[in-house]
Amino acid sequence: MAPSFVVLFKLNSIKRNSSLSGATNESINVFTENFSSLMAAKAATLRWIVQLHKDVPKAARFYSDGLGFTVNVCTLKWAELQSGPLTIALMQAPKDLAAQKSNNSFLSFTVPDLNNTITRLISMGAELDGSIKYEIHGKVAAVRCLDGHMLGLYEPA
Repeated sequence: MAPSFVVLFKLNSIKRNSSLSGATNESINVFTENFSSLMAAKAATLRWIVQLHKDVPKAARFYSDGLGFTVNVCTLKWAELQSGPLTIALMQAPKDLAAQKSNNSFLSFTVPDLNNTITRLISMGAELDGSIKYEIHGKVAAVRCLDGHMLGLYEPA
């Protein structure tokens, strides 16, 4: 996106420069739109974040009931959950990985009530990882979900 910004900045400067001959506002606007589209087409977009879980439906309930995600799809081997624009996919872990409790993803969530969220997640099998920290900007805590994924929780002050 930086090249797009530089070109657009220069084009906007050119538009204001009356000494430029042969370049109309219309032609500059067309070039700007085409260049922006070209830059956007080359950028990758995040489709979803995938986590491995040994029990996909149980993990889907954890995110749905514990954090309020919407379940779009849920089978024994695959689930898709939505929170705003974010989609998390849960996939059944291969049997040789299912025994590990140290999956290494770390997702961070802003929650309206940290204490109630932690209580709800612990009742569903999560483990608090350390203590709740009371910072100037708000409360912060981390929990491990059923399969060991770390979840950061933040309640703004």
